[in-house]
Amino acid sequence: LVVTDSRSEANEVKEMLEICREYIIAIRLKGAISENASNPARCTELSAYFTHCNLQPAHLLLALRSAMGTSFKQKNFISAAGFARRLLELPDMSSERNADLRVKATKVLQKSEQMARNEHQLNYNESATFKIDCQKFLPIYAGESSIKCSYCGSEYSDPAMQNQICPTCSFCLVGVQTIGLVTGS
Repeated sequence: LVVTDSRSEANEVKEMLEICREYIIAIRLKGAISENASNPARCTELSAYFTHCNLQPAHLLLALRSAMGTSFKQKNFISAAGFARRLLELPDMSSERNADLRVKATKVLQKSEQMARNEHQLNYNESATFKIDCQKFLPIYAGESSIKCSYCGSEYSDPAMQNQICPTCSFCLVGVQTIGLVTGS
């Protein structure tokens, strides 16, 4: 537990909690990708969701590279093109150390635009804003009902998660209304 001495320290702790939540979700998604290795459509979906975790730019670059490669290998060219575009838009892509990746992303984008189709139907809309269901690893789009962990803020679409221990933080019951993280003396 943490005690803070000022409002700025309290805000820092809350920001760190959000960062931790995003990285735990990302790690859990990577584990789910490995568990679903025999299901190409689900692996591609999970890779896509992984790119929507709020990660540091260097880690987002890795997530986009992985999703682009997975989509391209699974012949989901429309998805691969979207990830290649997002990758090429990152500020880090202009650095010399990412020159090879920039060339690869450009080639994937060109080939994907040429093929212009997806082999697998995905439950993924790259242009829609969504939260990730931290139990089922599916998108929760704006307007859809969900319940939250009061401590870490992880969201769940399944009402059966009510009063269950949050799989993200393993600290709080999902859907129970509390004041959440309390900082200060």
